[in-house]
Amino acid sequence: MTNTHGDNAERLDGIAAIHARLREDAAALDDAAARGATELPGWSRGHLLTHLGDLSRAFARQARYAVEGRTVEVYDGGRPGRDAGIERGAGRPAAQLRESLEDGLTQLEEAWAELGPDDWSLPCSYRGADLLATQLCWWREAHVHYSDLGTGYRPEEWGDALGAHLVGYLLPRLPQTRTTVLLSADTTRRWEHGSGAPTTVHGTQNTLAAWLAGRSAAQRPKAYGSSDSLPDLGPWP
Repeated sequence: MTNTHGDNAERLDGIAAIHARLREDAAALDDAAARGATELPGWSRGHLLTHLGDLSRAFARQARYAVEGRTVEVYDGGRPGRDAGIERGAGRPAAQLRESLEDGLTQLEEAWAELGPDDWSLPCSYRGADLLATQLCWWREAHVHYSDLGTGYRPEEWGDALGAHLVGYLLPRLPQTRTTVLLSADTTRRWEHGSGAPTTVHGTQNTLAAWLAGRSAAQRPKAYGSSDSLPDLGPWP
């Protein structure tokens, strides 16, 4: 699993690279493109850019408070406040969406730049965990939602570390009432979840990750065993 403090440098480098690509692609969007649909039902590119800007600001605030020994809720108003903010901001002109995204990414980069190696263990309000949990969440959110944006970035580009992390993180989406074995065709990795009649799901690692994430990749994994159909997936953990 890629969730250890020792992986921070590589993970943060990857996040910085995605920030650069997000900025570049957001700069190319006009107002019409910002209204365009994404892979997320009911969400336009404006929804996605608003969410990424808001979440990056929220995680920057988690870091600033944590180093002061304080905690603060992730979003003012909790989940309802988050959802209302996304809906309120989604219809803004492309220039304002870019400004919001840039503000959030910059705040997050600056807040994280102030953290020392031990600071990632500081407690925060995000899921009652530590700052490392916010880093891992942003790693997932930035990559997955960037691929949702429909500007050319695809799950096949997620990379080995993120692909393995996503599969492990999303295993709870699989049913408990059957044994599902995931076999990666391009690595030696194997995952197992649940109990009951066994089904094996086979595909490249990032194909498996995309399927578990509810995203489309160039290919879909294939199921064999007690059922030839892919298991139904539950909500994200």
